Parts: sequence; C-alpha cells; structure tokens
Amino acid sequence: MSIATVRVLDVSKLSEMRAWTKYYNIARLMALLGILCQPFSLWALFWTSPSDYPFLSSLLFVPLLTCGCVVLLSSVCRRDRFLRLLLGGGIALRLAAAGAYVWAGYYIFQADAFHYWTMGVARAGQFSALGWAAFPPPYSASNLVNNLCGIITLVTGNALPTLFAIFAFAALWGGYFFYRAFCIAFPNGNRGLYGLLVFLMPSIIFWPSAIGKDAMEQLFIGIAAYGFAKTATKLDGRAILICVIGVAGAGVFRPHIGAMLAISMLLPFTFSTMKGGWMTMSARILLIPVLAGSTYFMAKQAQSFVNEGPNDLASTTGVLEREHVITAEGGSTFNQGTSLSRRILESPFLLFRPFPWEVHNLMAAVSSVEGMGLAFLVFRKRREFWPVVRAWRQPYIGFILGYTFVFAIIFSAAISNFGIIARERMMLFPVVLMLFCARLPSKNMTGSPAFQRYPRVRSRWSAPQLGPSAF
Repeated sequence: MSIATVRVLDVSKLSEMRAWTKYYNIARLMALLGILCQPFSLWALFWTSPSDYPFLSSLLFVPLLTCGCVVLLSSVCRRDRFLRLLLGGGIALRLAAAGAYVWAGYYIFQADAFHYWTMGVARAGQFSALGWAAFPPPYSASNLVNNLCGIITLVTGNALPTLFAIFAFAALWGGYFFYRAFCIAFPNGNRGLYGLLVFLMPSIIFWPSAIGKDAMEQLFIGIAAYGFAKTATKLDGRAILICVIGVAGAGVFRPHIGAMLAISMLLPFTFSTMKGGWMTMSARILLIPVLAGSTYFMAKQAQSFVNEGPNDLASTTGVLEREHVITAEGGSTFNQGTSLSRRILESPFLLFRPFPWEVHNLMAAVSSVEGMGLAFLVFRKRREFWPVVRAWRQPYIGFILGYTFVFAIIFSAAISNFGIIARERMMLFPVVLMLFCARLPSKNMTGSPAFQRYPRVRSRWSAPQLGPSAF
C-alpha cells in the first residue's frame, strides 16, 4: 500500500470519527432536552384533559411501560451504543411529545385522540353487560383504534396518560425497525445521520406520539421495511413473514397505505437484479402470484375504503377531487381551485411544503422550518443521492422509490390542508430519508473505513456495530 493511499485512509478515518462525535453530541443533547421537558410534559399528560377521569392507575402503568422499554432496549442494543442512546433519548422525547400533544389538542386544535379515548372508555364500560360484543366490527381503520383503546382500558383502567404512552412507545419501536432496516439494506450507509433523523425529526416525534392510527402506522411500516430489507438480502420464510405482518398491519389501519406498500414491494421483487441460486429463483416464481394476489386484495380494500363506485379513471379522479374539497378547511388550506394535473406536477415538493411564503399559523411555520431543513439536507447530499437512485434495479432502492412516488402523487392530489400533510407525511419520511443517507460500496474505496463492511453480531435482534469502536 502506497504512502498516498495510507494518507487518504487516515484522513477518511479522522473525518468519520469527527462525524460520529457530532452525531453522539446531538443525540445526547436531544436526550437531555427530553429529560428537561419532563416536568411540563408529565404535568400536561396527567392534568390536561377534556373531562375528569381517574388517573391514579396511570401513576403505576406509565412508569411500568417506561421501565419495560428501558429493559427491552438494553437487550436489543447491547452491541450498538449509538442506537441505545437514540432509544433512551427517544423514550424521554416521546413522553414529552405525548404531553405536548395532549396540551395542544386541548388548547389549540381539536384532537382525534380524545375521541378514540372516550369511545374506548364507553366500550370498556359495556363489556360487563355485552361481553366481547362491546367491541363491534369492522376491525379496521378508526373503529379498530376504538376497540384497542377499549381493550387496553379493561386492563389499565380509565387512564388517558397510559393510552398515550402505549401508542407513543409503539411509534418509538417503529423507529427502531426503520433503523434496523437501513442497517441491513445499506451496510455502508451513514447510519449515524439516519438514526438522528428517524428518531429526532420533530414531525416523526410529535404526530405519532398520540392515540391514533399514526402511531400504529409508524410501527407496522417500520416492520414491513425491516422484513423487506431482510427479504431483499436473503430470501427466507421468517423474513417474508415479518414483511407480511408489517404490510397487513399497515393495511388494517389504513388500507390505502397497505396497498402502497404491497405494490412498492411487489414490483422491485419481481423485476430486480437480486442474485441467487435455483432455490431463490424458484421461491420468487412461487411467491409472485402470492404477492400479486395480496396486492390486489389490498388495492380492493383501499378502494372500498374510499369509494364504493366502479374502479375506473373517472371514479378515481372523483375520489381525489372529493378528498381535496373535504380537506380544504381551517387556516392551513392551500391549492384551492387548482387542477388535478397541477397538483400532481407539484407532488415532488410534498416533502418540503409549506414554503415560507405559504405559512399562516404557528403549526405551519414549524412544518416549514422542518421542510427547509430537509431541503438543505437534500442539496448537501445531492452527489450521494443520484448514484443511489441510478441503482433502482436493486430491490430495496426500488421499493423506496416506488413507495415515495405513489405516496407523493396520491397525497398531493388528494390533500389540500398543510396540517393534514404535516401529519400524514410522517409515514413517508422514515422511508425516503434512507435515500439521502444511503451509500453504495465503491470498488475504488473498499479499503476506506467508511466503506468497510463490519462483522455481524450474534443476536439477530441487535443492530450491527457499524461505527468506530472508540464509541
């Protein structure tokens, strides 16, 4: 090895160590912020409510849930100190976000979480007389959340803070599965940056930290992404089962999201350049009809969820226009009176809106700051982004691009309220952010620590140790 090559390696290693120091400092700072916010967040979580309720049981169950998460993260993150720091700080931040959501939902905007809570309490109260008939079908969408709240209330008692903590921690573990999916799909990627984004972005923390479908979607989309990452790496039954559980769970709460996931996974899986022997090829041939049937079923469920009419272009356009009109209410409306074609053309900007000149209230201002920060990240990562996009034949990259494309078009065409956009696109952020943190192996730099494939750990649940051992 020449002296010039050694110098390049030393500079690369030094740069990587500085980057990891920065990532750790940011993670520690956010964890400290979450801890400092606990007095206010716990006050808001326990003493802010649209009605009186007995919260004494939550004084037992919320600490038990927190301790359970701490024990679990200690088990799954034994070999990854950075992930342990992110999850530890994430627990404090999720509790802070849950308290902030309760306070904001009571004083600033009308929160659906309170409706789910009251419905769950009412159904739990009917259980002694009706039995399990107190939790009626359909077991999907909003009614499933009502039933879940009722069943949890049977165990924990009528306690709003306990329900918020359960859903907030469910979303937190969705972030864990996204992080693990990224480490598997892109072993040479910048997992430090991705970990900070997927655990610490304001919208990813705030919106799913409440009772509702958002928390469950983040959990199950994360499971689906994790399962597909394992499937794309090595095709086996366990990976496929994890993927199916994630897609099915996302589809139960939001059928159209389940359909998007199924379609985005089917096409890359079918037409990818994934290599393998005759067993892999045979499995793909056998699984294609199954995946196609599952995709068709998910698509039909999504259609019945939003439209009872015929399945043609005119009816689909009518649904999009109807949703565009329905969501055009409140002080955060945009694109009123614009054509469907224009809204579709503007779909690539879904990640960054509202722009500063479109801000009319505090919530939109916070979303705009986040969008501008994400736009700056995209600009900084443009040289690393395009090589990843050009590798679209790789199954996982194809899945990310397909899901992002379908999601951006449908939600840009159907939603005309920045508040709804800010809440709904948290289902897209953890997936699309992988593109800007991914890094493909380079044949010319295989000796660089930044492109070195680190050994796997023994535990199948722990994230691989991909960073410098000094941390």
